[in-house]
Amino acid sequence: MNRSDDLCHVLTEDHHELRQLLVELNHLTASEPLWRSLADLLIAEMTRHSVAEESYLYPVVRDRVPEGRRLVDEYLAEHEKLERMVKILERHDLPGPELSRLVARLDTEVRAHMRAEEEELFPMLIEHLGAEERAALGRKAAAAKKEASMRQRLPDHPVLKAIIATGAGLIERVRGHLRGRAYPR
Repeated sequence: MNRSDDLCHVLTEDHHELRQLLVELNHLTASEPLWRSLADLLIAEMTRHSVAEESYLYPVVRDRVPEGRRLVDEYLAEHEKLERMVKILERHDLPGPELSRLVARLDTEVRAHMRAEEEELFPMLIEHLGAEERAALGRKAAAAKKEASMRQRLPDHPVLKAIIATGAGLIERVRGHLRGRAYPR
């Protein structure tokens, strides 16, 4: 078993990525062109992450962890709250100050949710689920997230795909540079 396959590790890595995106968004103003691209990337990443949790983490917690049903209901309620906030973030007609307040509030809520999972839920999962089973779930979650990629849902138009791929490449290069220099783990 590869440690990076572990479901808890896969989801914790997502948490690192989401925290990084939130830091970057909080350091830009909504009027900057990169802001919207990062906001859209955050929305896509949060969506993929939520789907992975709801498909692979929460069902096994519900079935195998004591009080799992209650815990999962609480986490799903938090997902619904975050989803409502993300739907507002998707809007393109909100003034900059309102978007900045929304991102700050989303940052607080997302960080609290991730901290609770990492400190409460993941240790319970490790206690009640074997390493091989967690690895199998982690591989499935990673594959599902990859399959849900935003770029795979584009219409089959070569010019549109090339433009979006170029923009995504730039964002990924900028994020890689920032992650390597300014935000070491």
